[in-house]
Amino acid sequence: MKRWLKGSSYTLEPYISLYVFLFVLFVIGVIFGASMVGSLSFLQKQDLLFFVEQYFLSITESSRLTTLGELFSAFWTHGKYVTFLFLFGLSFIGLPVVWFLLFLKGIVIGFTVGFLVNQMSWKGFLLSMLSVTPQNLLIVPAYLLIVASSMIFCIHVMKMLFGKGKSYYTIGQAASLYFKSYIIALLIVLGGSIIEAFVSTQFMHIILK
Repeated sequence: MKRWLKGSSYTLEPYISLYVFLFVLFVIGVIFGASMVGSLSFLQKQDLLFFVEQYFLSITESSRLTTLGELFSAFWTHGKYVTFLFLFGLSFIGLPVVWFLLFLKGIVIGFTVGFLVNQMSWKGFLLSMLSVTPQNLLIVPAYLLIVASSMIFCIHVMKMLFGKGKSYYTIGQAASLYFKSYIIALLIVLGGSIIEAFVSTQFMHIILK
């Protein structure tokens, strides 16, 4: 295992298996969310479809001049989620919550895509690819980054507190790197929010029109 570079950031190579575990956990959430669509009754699907159609109707009837308010709303939603992951990851007992939140994000994405495809066929698939996928290509890696960083942070704290294994960082240095990872995750989420506000929403409006 290669030595870490002090003062930079957590290196990826020593924790490949950790990132694989988190990615698999997220994918399982996506699969679980998509499978939940099939368990809905006909009336539940109709009720949910009604609310989706009302949302789509509000989009088609509104002007498509994207405002900074839409960007702020998207960044607030995703940034708040990243912040929750960061805060819960500060303690070892918060890790199960962090894992659950990542799993829950997968469920939401899987259910959204699964429901659109189930109810709208090819148009639902197109909506998913153009209005759900683009921003999540950045947002999901940001979630994976902060969850992985929280686990690495806790691993180092445990090593330093209980003297099990060697840590290349003090608690202060580990906390500093964890905070840097949080800032990087927020910047990535900001990029995803820009895509969501200025690209995905436009695509959705065009398709629905």
